[in-house]
Amino acid sequence: MKKELIVIAICLMTVSIVYAQSLKVAYLDTDRIMEESQLTREAQQVFSAEREQWERELSELDREIDRLESEYEARRLTLTESGRREAEERIEAKIMERRRYIDSIFGESGLAMQRNAELLEPIMGKLKDSIERIALENDYAIIFDAIGGGILYAKPDLDITELVIEDLNEETGN
Repeated sequence: MKKELIVIAICLMTVSIVYAQSLKVAYLDTDRIMEESQLTREAQQVFSAEREQWERELSELDREIDRLESEYEARRLTLTESGRREAEERIEAKIMERRRYIDSIFGESGLAMQRNAELLEPIMGKLKDSIERIALENDYAIIFDAIGGGILYAKPDLDITELVIEDLNEETGN
């Protein structure tokens, strides 16, 4: 029984190796594509211009905070207690406004992240279409990403997902 299993395993490995050698496989470097693509460069220029505008607005808030602090320091000795409190509250309010602005633009789910994703979405779609077109034109069975290591394209008949699902469902009796 053991010999039969070993013979079957060797036969399966031999068939797999022969089949794998007949597959046309390729890889690509998505980082390099993103760096060198004209579409990506254009998106980066748009994003950079928008980022510069956000940074100008942030600089304006910084200048306003500096102005309020300078005014306060210059007049602090002549202000009444309520005047000092009012000036300090204005400064603190402007500092809080700056923090909210930074968070709304550069925070984890801020406008910068959203805008970057928005600009990259059509590029990623075109990249996927291009990979699939090249794969079909050149009869590649599988295309790997050299950076991420994931499969970017594979012939649909190589996908055994459905077989695995059916097998699992048969085991569980579903």
